[in-house]
Amino acid sequence: MSATLASIPAPARAEDEQKSGGDIVVTAQRTSSGIVAPTHQITTIDREELETARAASDTLSTILAKAVPGLADSSRTITDFGQTLRGRGALVLVDGVPYNTNRDSSRNLISVNPNDIESVEVLRGGSAIYGSGATGGIISINTRPAGGPLRIETTLSAVTSLSNLTDDSLGVRLQQFASGTAGSLDFALNGGYQRIGAGFDGHGDRRAPEPSQGDLIDSNVWNIGGKVGHRLGDAGYVHASASYYRADQNSDYAADPAPGRLPAGSVLARPIKGLELADQNQVRNVVATFGYRNSDVLGSKLDLLGYYRDMFVRFTPFDARGVATRGRNVDQVYQNSKTYGARLTIETPVAERTAISWGGDLGREVSDMPLDIFDPAAYDASGGLVFRRTGTLVYMPELTTDTQGAFVQLQHRFSDLLAVEGGVRYDRAEASFDTFTPLSQYRAPAPVAVQGGTISFDGWTFNAGATLTPAANQSVYASFSQGFQLPDVGLQLRNANAGFNIDNSDLKPVRIDSYELGWRGNFGRTKGAVALFRTTSGLGDVQSFNNGLILLRTAERIKGVEASLDFGDAGDAVRFGGSVTYLRGREKAATAPRWQTMTGYRIPPLKITAYAEYAPTDRLNLRLQGLFSGDRDYRLNGVASFGRREVESYLLVDLIARYEVTEKDQLTLGVENLLNNQYLPVYGQLLRSNTNTSRVPANGATLTVAYTRSW
Repeated sequence: MSATLASIPAPARAEDEQKSGGDIVVTAQRTSSGIVAPTHQITTIDREELETARAASDTLSTILAKAVPGLADSSRTITDFGQTLRGRGALVLVDGVPYNTNRDSSRNLISVNPNDIESVEVLRGGSAIYGSGATGGIISINTRPAGGPLRIETTLSAVTSLSNLTDDSLGVRLQQFASGTAGSLDFALNGGYQRIGAGFDGHGDRRAPEPSQGDLIDSNVWNIGGKVGHRLGDAGYVHASASYYRADQNSDYAADPAPGRLPAGSVLARPIKGLELADQNQVRNVVATFGYRNSDVLGSKLDLLGYYRDMFVRFTPFDARGVATRGRNVDQVYQNSKTYGARLTIETPVAERTAISWGGDLGREVSDMPLDIFDPAAYDASGGLVFRRTGTLVYMPELTTDTQGAFVQLQHRFSDLLAVEGGVRYDRAEASFDTFTPLSQYRAPAPVAVQGGTISFDGWTFNAGATLTPAANQSVYASFSQGFQLPDVGLQLRNANAGFNIDNSDLKPVRIDSYELGWRGNFGRTKGAVALFRTTSGLGDVQSFNNGLILLRTAERIKGVEASLDFGDAGDAVRFGGSVTYLRGREKAATAPRWQTMTGYRIPPLKITAYAEYAPTDRLNLRLQGLFSGDRDYRLNGVASFGRREVESYLLVDLIARYEVTEKDQLTLGVENLLNNQYLPVYGQLLRSNTNTSRVPANGATLTVAYTRSW
């Protein structure tokens, strides 16, 4: 195989967007008729590009931030909180399985092992075709497939800080993959182990743990999975898969609470050694699927998928004595979520230039959130190092959410010049819980219970779009689509006070209207794309104040522009390009007299990405890439608050080199933050904990060396 370094595209490539045959499907679109080119912008990242990108970023959230216009920069921690897509939430799908939960734990991207990814497709813009969650777009992840010629691949890599060359910063990763075909049976197996070391900033200082959402500094990560498929004649295919992912933190360091008592923004977070905590950060994700596909059922294509997912998240302990809704404790929150579901998609050709896609979804999610409480005297006496558990309370009771949805989508091409599409979807959901005592009511004078109850929602969403192709390799499109988001019922239960009644709570689905006008095209080896978009909603999304999440009823207006340009084709010695994203967002509470700027956790500052690649030989490829995040003042009348602070700009430059040693051996070297800049990501500057304890710089210059052997 040639060692040509494929670029990570800013827009989706035209050839990816207009494929109409074979087994290649733009999975973020759910259907593959190809009659109408997508009326959204789509970024596609294949496995080769992903493996190259990992040499300069080992988390999927950061890789995507550097590659996808419209996606906010990552937190550089365990969480994807605040990493919005066009200012709104993204639905994360892994082989069609939704990773979002109604009580969002912000662990959707970290619970996917990048080693097992074949491709990632990011559709930008609201979409209802998959149901709740895709108000900002869809991140569709496809794992490595089963079948094909026998393939065995081993990857060994090491990571170390260049700003502080010590054993503490050393991390290692070993990954094994095998796939092949035996008769009519396809199979794939993968497994691996990763040790994540400490992070050091541009000054060579150890990065502090982030106490609000947590991180994976000093962690062990395991993953194992497999797929099997069986061909049933010429048209049918039955398949099953199972995967297990687990990340356990095992660190001696805690976040020093002292910087949190100083004026916000005045000092950096600081680690302290000597942590005594029985159970640290953990992410555990178990997924099983069973599916059936048939390319000819009475002339239609049928795809049926059933899935089960069991996710467990343990958060970092937090001093919540200033948060009334958490009972004013030093505590540690857990989340258990089990989801079951099925998806059916049928594509029916009506005529040569007309097709209908239709189907439905069923789902059940069962989630709860226990909360351990610790001795505050021991915590204070140790300076924030000793956590002695004194009991376990209920933060959120077991909540069962049942969902049903059905959709139909029509595509028609009038001519080579004009194609249109449109569709409708109906969703219904019901959430129920038993009687429980909320944390705010647990203390004296006497605990007060909240009666259990059931609440239901339903709603219709619509979409329509048209694509105009005035010349070869040039297309202009316009679209209107509605996104649908179920309200966060668990959030309301966590914040419940005495007398809470689910029937009287302000719970309604969030529906957004999205408008987009765009162009895609290429002129020889030059490719470009531009999109102008605007989204509106009468009901806002979840916000947070004083580290307590609150569901607010606010009207929102978001608008923005994305543009990208790429020069060169695969195989060219020189390639370069970049993208720019700019967003503005305004909100107005129901009782507010005027509109105001939205917070930085929803609307990121200006983002510019650029890359240049040079292949002096068929075996050697070099890539220089950069990300610039601009400055912006999110304060209201100069007053700082949660998510409303002044954000400074920063520049991140990476260098990646890949060398094909032999036809079966490949060596990759990458340096993230090549200039060793001392910078705080937007997440850190906005202070997620609302104090300096979240003011954690990103890593300084970091070296990754990876060796891959194909047997």
